[in-house]
Amino acid sequence: MKTLYEKIIKKWRILFLATPLLTLSCSEKFLETELTGLATEEFYYSTVSGISELVTGTYASLNTCPANLHTLDVMYVAFGSIASDEAEAGGEIGGNDKVDFQNWDKGIPTATEQEAISQNNWAYSYKTIQRANQTLAGIAKYREDNASIPSDSAALLNQFEGEMEFIRAFVHFKLTQIYGGVPIIDHLLSSSEYGITRKTVAECLHFVQERLEIAIDLLPTKGAYGPGNAGRATSGAAEALLAKASLYESSYAENYAGDERFAGCEQKYAEALTHAQNVINSGEYTLLGINGETFDTYWNQNGSTIYPESTPGYRYIFTVDGENSDEDVFSVQSINDGLPVYMISRGTYLTIYMTVRNTSVSTLGWGFNCPTEDMLNDYEPGDPRIIVTIGRDGDPVYINDEWLTMSCVQSPTNMIGRKFEASPEQYWGTRGHDSNGPNNFTYIRYADVVLFAAEAAFKTGDQTTALEYVNMIRKRARDGATTGVPEDLSSISFDDIINERHYELALEGHRFFDLVRWARTEFIVGQPLQKWLNGVERPSPVSNAFTVGVNEFSPIPQVEIINSNGSLIQYPGYE
Repeated sequence: MKTLYEKIIKKWRILFLATPLLTLSCSEKFLETELTGLATEEFYYSTVSGISELVTGTYASLNTCPANLHTLDVMYVAFGSIASDEAEAGGEIGGNDKVDFQNWDKGIPTATEQEAISQNNWAYSYKTIQRANQTLAGIAKYREDNASIPSDSAALLNQFEGEMEFIRAFVHFKLTQIYGGVPIIDHLLSSSEYGITRKTVAECLHFVQERLEIAIDLLPTKGAYGPGNAGRATSGAAEALLAKASLYESSYAENYAGDERFAGCEQKYAEALTHAQNVINSGEYTLLGINGETFDTYWNQNGSTIYPESTPGYRYIFTVDGENSDEDVFSVQSINDGLPVYMISRGTYLTIYMTVRNTSVSTLGWGFNCPTEDMLNDYEPGDPRIIVTIGRDGDPVYINDEWLTMSCVQSPTNMIGRKFEASPEQYWGTRGHDSNGPNNFTYIRYADVVLFAAEAAFKTGDQTTALEYVNMIRKRARDGATTGVPEDLSSISFDDIINERHYELALEGHRFFDLVRWARTEFIVGQPLQKWLNGVERPSPVSNAFTVGVNEFSPIPQVEIINSNGSLIQYPGYE
């Protein structure tokens, strides 16, 4: 049985043959390339256009789907939201749908998940890293083979290098969030390196930070890219992720002193603040609707009772119309063109996974990521973000070109998340069974960066700046309605920042990781799972079995432990 590294190092001609197909898979112009036939390794290394296709293939792998339908964005939501106090797994009535989701919901992830979400996440993440390393090797070889490179080509190669540095930093960071210390793969592996071991959390975060520092210097700003380049990594995206990685290391250092998993982590709140403020002060991003601006989407059409005239900014950013907006810092791109299943078009399964399983007349999605009653009660009544985030019985839902009423009878909480919905024209009217959806998955949006800055400012003793940033988030939410809620805070505590991240980023895959780095897992430990409502109950409500000192991270998939011949070792508690 081949190890992970044997599988991902496998003759790269396979990737080279597949890359033209991958370049057809995304909606943005920079991902559109004609299929010109099979190409050799020499072709990809010998021309700037060939290297460009390697870049495209690496982006495409960020949204790859294995045969059991777990796209990486769905995995992120499962690890980050369903595992936390803000959401139940959901799915079919009875609590047995997608066993891996259910186990994470209960706080009992295993190394041998039946649905293999963790195994796929691990393998496909390293596949992306390997593609980035291959592209970087191609760039180095092109420079070595060409003594004189025109200035425009040299600039492109620098940009490509920056993009690959960003992507491999980003994927290593995601892996570290989920598994803790992981193997760092910073070059193409030789056969003698298949037994590589996991690094510490600190080593992984330092690698991420180093790569991002390089990427910042190489990448263009968002505004410097021409039309048709939405979705590319930018210097702003790299600096935002650097702020996040620095904030995570700081939180681990502060809250897990003496825990060997976090040995070597240092407090870098000042650095996190600097990087977040560089993004804020760049002028490249904004909180859409912060001055009351509204937008036109399907939400305000055809007799809508939610937004009868226009759509506020906080709703707009989660629509297909609002993608790649001035609030978007980095998103994985998706498209739905009605082609068959398994991501031929590089769409996402977020739409079908996360939308309501039942309405008043039909079934739409599969009903996962169901908001909890605790999360609903955490919001201040009248907060306009509630109706953007949470759907309840009787709420309007747009089906077959008309507004009908929603039934959440199959949700264990009688609620459903609404952030990843799409209109019939954009998805439901064209999809086949399980077809990929059009919604991008935004890994970093500007509101997240503003809250990074608020947290880092608070931790460095600057409560005035922290208060200013939190009130920016609250103002944008408030200006999307007429309720006057949420009001500006007059003073600020760290709990206010925790809560604002909860309200603003709910169901987007952040909550579990935040609670872990803050060591606030009391929100997770012992939280009873909801009963199935409407007369149908689970045999008995199950308490979350989160174990402090163990469940902060997922176990490495057991198949990788076996295939590593003992090189990979589980953290204590998962042996």
